[in-house]
Amino acid sequence: MNSAVQYGTSPPEKQVCTVTILDACHAIGRHVSLLLKQNSLITELRLHDRDAAVCCVAEDLSHIDTRTRIKSYCGNGVLKHAILDSDIVVCIGGPRTKLSETPRDLFEKNLDDVRSVALHCIEFNPKAVLCIAKPPVEAFVPLLSEEYKRAGVYDFRKIVGLSSIQCMRANYYTALVTGQDCSEVRCPIIGGVADDSVVAVVSAARPARVHSQHHKTIQDLLSKSERELVKSYRQNQIVCLASALAVSRFIDSLSKALNGASNCVECAFIRQTGHIGQFLPYMTSIVRLGRHGILSSHMPNISGYEAFCLKRGSLYVKDLIKLGESFVTGATARATFNCDK
Repeated sequence: MNSAVQYGTSPPEKQVCTVTILDACHAIGRHVSLLLKQNSLITELRLHDRDAAVCCVAEDLSHIDTRTRIKSYCGNGVLKHAILDSDIVVCIGGPRTKLSETPRDLFEKNLDDVRSVALHCIEFNPKAVLCIAKPPVEAFVPLLSEEYKRAGVYDFRKIVGLSSIQCMRANYYTALVTGQDCSEVRCPIIGGVADDSVVAVVSAARPARVHSQHHKTIQDLLSKSERELVKSYRQNQIVCLASALAVSRFIDSLSKALNGASNCVECAFIRQTGHIGQFLPYMTSIVRLGRHGILSSHMPNISGYEAFCLKRGSLYVKDLIKLGESFVTGATARATFNCDK
């Protein structure tokens, strides 16, 4: 794997960025807002929710003595004002809270919110980078793309599915199995975002101290991570701490890139082009961020076992892509979801 995977940034030319957090009263939304309030690159942080408690959250965060200004927006009627002229719009919340929830359940649960955000961004701020972290990301990124295409404002660089939490988990499990310092490990991921489709590219991890016999162990741990956490928490409680930090880290990298920093590299679920797009039109890959969102994408070299996992997970991703696209295009989707748990 090339040096691009080594995360790092050069100093930005300016420090101006407006970020909108949607569903800011959600457990993840509150934690993300707390973390981003401490980000010196963000001059204005807008919190939107249908719950009137968003005003209390905003007032509470305003007491933190950092340069970031906090504004609150309550109700669907002011969603356009929360989005207007924002550089980054982050759609979060709605994670799995029950083991019985399937991708279709999550899609139906989060569909209205995601589509409302898409239509508002299209009309009021199509140039904003729209980051989607509501599951299933593998269905919502294609859905958003089709909505933007239908409106004639589509730019694949502006629609990003966040997979940062799986990057963090891949780093953690790689370090756990190999006995390395977790903070020094960088293990890229490819495929999808959900446990059933994400693939840890352990063969390209840095530092390169992972024996091939450990690849399956790390992949198995990653594939069970979310379900094990949901099982550990009490019923209907939300797994959100690591997810919130993962989202805030990605927004930090994106903010730096929008302000001119170079070598801002992450993993994200995006539209693929070239020969990779022929395999999966949308998938998680290594992306370089730039002034307009996604600058470029890169697929690392993978081992035979990782190729097997990617092919197996691609069936799950393809079904979700069809589900998202068909909602907008009206085409019949054959979504079998053989990987549902």
